[in-house]
Amino acid sequence: MKQAIITELFDHAEGLLARVVDLKREGYEENDMFVVVKRKETGEAVRRQSNLYVFVADDPDAVASLVTSSERPVERWLGSMRLTPERQETFAQAIEYGKLFLYVDSEQSERITPERPSERGEANARDEQKLLLHEEQLEIEKRAVQTGELIIDKRVTESNQEIEIPVRREQLHVERKDGSLEELEDYDFDQPGIRTIDEGDHLRIQVIEERAFIVKRPVVVEEIIVHKRVQEDVETVTETLRKEEVDVRQVGDADIDVDSSLTKQEDERI
Repeated sequence: MKQAIITELFDHAEGLLARVVDLKREGYEENDMFVVVKRKETGEAVRRQSNLYVFVADDPDAVASLVTSSERPVERWLGSMRLTPERQETFAQAIEYGKLFLYVDSEQSERITPERPSERGEANARDEQKLLLHEEQLEIEKRAVQTGELIIDKRVTESNQEIEIPVRREQLHVERKDGSLEELEDYDFDQPGIRTIDEGDHLRIQVIEERAFIVKRPVVVEEIIVHKRVQEDVETVTETLRKEEVDVRQVGDADIDVDSSLTKQEDERI
């Protein structure tokens, strides 16, 4: 017989049950497998499809059958296993968050011998029989989906603009007038000598004018600001739910005591 201790966590009962099948093929006994869950409906799903012992943390009957005190039943159950305190705390938190805990240990059944589902079933079969009623319940989920988007494109446009700019320019006015006829002594046409520019052979005068040059600079003239806000609406969703009811009928003259709540329901349907 294998002696390995196996501790695994599962999100759903289907994954746990598939793992149990694999372990049995490897030679592990079903009597050495123990399951700890938080919710009763999760434990019932495992029990319906296996003969495993399932401890339900939220089930008062299961707690009372295992420990003498209802204080922290999951921790007390994990404390009976061959686990370190750190692993016990890790698994306890995982179970509290809804995980399914599978513990396989060949020596566990020798230390704790819980009542197996088959044993309970045989005892209950002699005393009572149960009919489970089911109903569908709505579970609302909301998902964020994209319904649209806002696209802002920026483009460049061109336009012509005329600007009148006053500019100044110099103009020359040349006039000619008679000289003074004053006699110049020692003036030699071949050797003019040193004279001022106004008295030279030629005269250069610069003519200045203003010209306009265009310089373009980009500037911020406008801003586009987009704000997003959340608006809440109420959406009505209609769904058909199915629910199982029970009809109680008495056949013959047998002495049958029917619960008053069942009788009332039948009277309402008659």
